[in-house]
Amino acid sequence: MIKQDVFHLILVALFSINAIAQTTLDEVVVSSPRLDIPFSENSKSVTVITAEQIAATPVTSFADLLRFQAGLDIRRQGVEGAQADVYLRGGTFDQVLLLIDGIRVDDPQTGHHTLNSALPLEVIERVEIVKGPSARIYGQNAFTGAINIVTKRAAENKTTLYERRGSYNTNQLGITHQLANDNSQHIAHASYNSSDGYRYNTDFRNLHFFTHSSFGTTQKYKLITMFNERKFGANGFYGVTSAEDQYEETQSSLVALTTSVTSKNTSFTPRIFWKRGQDEYIYVRNNPGVYRNVHINNKIGVSLDTKIAHTNGNRTGFGAELSTVAIQSNNLGQHSRTIAHLFFEHRISLNRLSLTPGFALSHFSDVATFFYPGLDIGYALNNASKLTFNTGYTYRVPTYNDLYYNGPQAIGNANLKPEKALSYELAYRHASSNWSIEAALFQRNSENLIDYVEVTPGDPKWLASNAQEVSTFGGEFISSFAFDIGKYQQQLTLSYAYVKDDYTKTVVSRYALNALKHNVNIQLLKKFTSRWSSSTSYRYAARALGGNYQVVNAQLAYTAGDWGIQLQGRNLFNADYVENLIPMPKAHGVISLQHSF
Repeated sequence: MIKQDVFHLILVALFSINAIAQTTLDEVVVSSPRLDIPFSENSKSVTVITAEQIAATPVTSFADLLRFQAGLDIRRQGVEGAQADVYLRGGTFDQVLLLIDGIRVDDPQTGHHTLNSALPLEVIERVEIVKGPSARIYGQNAFTGAINIVTKRAAENKTTLYERRGSYNTNQLGITHQLANDNSQHIAHASYNSSDGYRYNTDFRNLHFFTHSSFGTTQKYKLITMFNERKFGANGFYGVTSAEDQYEETQSSLVALTTSVTSKNTSFTPRIFWKRGQDEYIYVRNNPGVYRNVHINNKIGVSLDTKIAHTNGNRTGFGAELSTVAIQSNNLGQHSRTIAHLFFEHRISLNRLSLTPGFALSHFSDVATFFYPGLDIGYALNNASKLTFNTGYTYRVPTYNDLYYNGPQAIGNANLKPEKALSYELAYRHASSNWSIEAALFQRNSENLIDYVEVTPGDPKWLASNAQEVSTFGGEFISSFAFDIGKYQQQLTLSYAYVKDDYTKTVVSRYALNALKHNVNIQLLKKFTSRWSSSTSYRYAARALGGNYQVVNAQLAYTAGDWGIQLQGRNLFNADYVENLIPMPKAHGVISLQHSF
């Protein structure tokens, strides 16, 4: 049931701002939905984080970048991206899909490994966060939404080096090289991150390699390669706080070749890709014989997206993806499946009104066939303001860990049913020359929600179960204001997200039912001179099952020609808080030196 006071508060925020001067912001074409639509015309809830915003945010990892976004809950089990889970609008870490340039990089073993495929910030052009039911666009795992990383293309011949030193003997070294000419563009990145850790057995060693090459006079052939390796002490990870000596090593790699064929009104985008994941988990770091798992999974697939722009302004998108997924594991066994995914959507433009019905059909050779219908509606109140409504069905099949895992504290369940949900969203968006505002109300009615639950009180093992039916209600409010001090522009951004779960059965849940009930983020970007700038962020978080905290981060940056230096401070006021039951570090900092030539 929607709370009346929350509902009235958001309605006031929605409709009290129409007196503002209305000019359209510079357009960004959002590529996350299958139809390429300018941001102002889009009828889904999409948040875009640009490369400029990334550089101004006091973070050095993708996981920490996402923590500043309304509706996202990043539960870290380490720092600097060592290991973290991403939750969206009160869902679980298995219900968010990660893509790189539109290519799915989900891990069939477990959603704990989703962010293992995240790229270094230095090679990201922008991040597109699609909130709400996205299964009809992307299929499996886009239960609560999808996050698409759009990679940079080389624009000039340049090499950038950086070094970062910080608390806990943190050391980061990286190099990014760009090469551009008339017939090709290339960007290559390599980096190494290490730390002794902020408490016992939280050290890590991370390696990142990435390349992006475009060929042809119109760069219509694109080759992406990625390899990430993480080795980290896992003190208390995965909800087992007493297991202080856990250790893990993961690898994630991707090779993808994409091309495009474009005529006057139609474009075809075929892809072929190979995604590989590897995970070695040791329960007692210095004694692997006690308990050790090794999992290797491979996904090979081909896809074809087709987009048609009609002369009357309407657009049609449809396509297919065929892939095979296989896993080999000393714990989970050997399993494989073939996945066939079809999608279709058609955008109808009627002056100020737009309608986008669509559906997807997904077949899993070892599970079932699923049908996902949905509808997006947009209405432009004027040149700067828009109302949108979205609804759709979504599904998620269990991961291989959900089905077959057998460990000291958790047991899989081969009889699990797929999760399913029906979601609704009503949103308002306004953009002027110096102010933007977004607000949304959403509800998701989930059935057969999968989580690890305590079956017998006092029993140390958790059982994967279709826990219950859950209705999730929430709201989001995001506002950004740009203003001048002297001749330099400053920016203030405020966001608030609210989530509430209603469920009939009371169970001790390991992950699903402890969402961020309240989440406030405030960020101030200041520019003092042509060389000096700063960023200050404040975050307040309160969880549904109790516990809240406040964290302040800051960054001071100096740029002079090809040189740059940054000083970052995190948790400046020593807040005492936990994420995923793991105590987070007190005040710590990083200093970065960068040079381009």
